[in-house]
Amino acid sequence: MKLLPLTLMALMLAAPAAAQTQPAPSPAPVEEPTNAKRSIWTLDVTGFRKQKATLGGYTKKWDLSDLPVYKPKRQVSGKLRIWGSNYLKDGPLGEYWSSEFRKFHPGIEFEFNLPTAGIAVPGVAGKVADLGVGRPATLMDHLTFEQVYKYPVTEITAATGSYDVYGWSPGFIILVHKDNPIEQISMKQLDGVFGTARNGGYDGSVYRNDYPFKRGADENIRTWGQLGATGEWANKPIHPCGQSPRANIQVVFQNLVLRGSDQWVEGYQAFANYATPEGTIASWSKQVLDFAEGDPQAICIASPLALGPNLKELAVQGFDGGPFVARTLESTRDRSYPLINEIFFYANKAPGQPMDPKVEEFLRFVLSQQGQEQIQREGRYTPLTAAVVKAQLAKLEPGAQ
Repeated sequence: MKLLPLTLMALMLAAPAAAQTQPAPSPAPVEEPTNAKRSIWTLDVTGFRKQKATLGGYTKKWDLSDLPVYKPKRQVSGKLRIWGSNYLKDGPLGEYWSSEFRKFHPGIEFEFNLPTAGIAVPGVAGKVADLGVGRPATLMDHLTFEQVYKYPVTEITAATGSYDVYGWSPGFIILVHKDNPIEQISMKQLDGVFGTARNGGYDGSVYRNDYPFKRGADENIRTWGQLGATGEWANKPIHPCGQSPRANIQVVFQNLVLRGSDQWVEGYQAFANYATPEGTIASWSKQVLDFAEGDPQAICIASPLALGPNLKELAVQGFDGGPFVARTLESTRDRSYPLINEIFFYANKAPGQPMDPKVEEFLRFVLSQQGQEQIQREGRYTPLTAAVVKAQLAKLEPGAQ
């Protein structure tokens, strides 16, 4: 009997084992719309958002009697210049607030400049706006203001984001495939899944390198077994996805979950809105939907437009422990769901000094029963709780820092 060379025999014996360790074939790719390679901002983005905003909203009315009733401290007049988020004009909230406020202060004139939240803080820093309104300030927003004034911009929470209205700051949704055995996840685990070892992160404009802003690779989570899955799922790798980190709203996720770090997990599948030759927008949400439906090992940061019958949401636990909370209208409004979004007003208030009277009066109105009722009237954002209102009103006091 002729013997085979040892090297050839070794290859033959190893072949079956090697075949067993080959990764499963990737799901068939979803055919994507052609990319026109032009900015979406040259299209009717506002129309797209308004169209999608019809896919949600609420009619529920909460009891707001635990909020303060607005009573003017003094009569104010003149022009109140508000720059920033287009959503105040894309919906009726800006008009609701201004018309109701004028009932108390008929001498006030509103000047709205609301193309984008991107000009909110720069408008205040540049002394051409009395108030900026929109999403949370970015690092550049903070630095711009602080380079001008040498103290922080005053940030006042005006509303909690929506439950299910696209564009109106809905909370972050954590989606997995319906066949995935996992039903819940903690904020710390989300950091382990979507983040990685880091040297630190930003807390507003302050870079922090203490824990948990700085953490090691020992807290990384890369397999479903690390999240409690057993059996055939235990060693399967996690495939994370979501919107591009360059989107401003993803900075909010970085602040909430990754502790202000830019260190995203390796292999993160990032999707972005892009323009098609037909003049439409291929939304990042639809791309996430397709990816998650096609990959049972996916976990995705998603918007309400990414929900589908083959996917399920995970309940989320806060960093401080406690229950795992499902995203609902009620848990969005009471903030027990940890991944909410918020809308802010930004103002110039020197530490220990009073605020511009007309700015203070308007902010006190927004934080009152009457002001928060206008949020309910629109039915997109959700009104603040009494605890949040109390904390915001304290920032308006002359001695507040």
